[in-house]
Amino acid sequence: MHSNRVMVVDHDESTTELIADLLKSEGLAPLCCSASLLSVACIEQMQANLIILDLSLGEPSAALDLIGELRRNPLTRTLPVIVNSTNDRLLERLAEPLRDLGCIALAKPFELDDFFAAIQVCLDAARPQTQFLAC
Repeated sequence: MHSNRVMVVDHDESTTELIADLLKSEGLAPLCCSASLLSVACIEQMQANLIILDLSLGEPSAALDLIGELRRNPLTRTLPVIVNSTNDRLLERLAEPLRDLGCIALAKPFELDDFFAAIQVCLDAARPQTQFLAC
């Protein structure tokens, strides 16, 4: 993995710090954002390559609304989002809408291998494809 900017948004500051430390250990650049400051404008400004978003930031519909706004915005339409939650029932209930929005969902606590595999899938999908032309 190389130095990609990963925005981390979680309702628990210690979880945010833990995820940021894990990202740093893999050579990624974490951008920690307070849930109260989270907006499409903030996401655009921080120029993240990926968002890791906790669904427990208030009403679950707020996270879905934000992701929907990201998908409608030409600047953030393809921005990968990994959502996570300790609430398995919530993840099950939102599985289809999250899939429709192109999100990967992880239940907390998650296995680190699964976490980093999801990050790699997202970053690979977001990376512009290079075309090789025959000379």
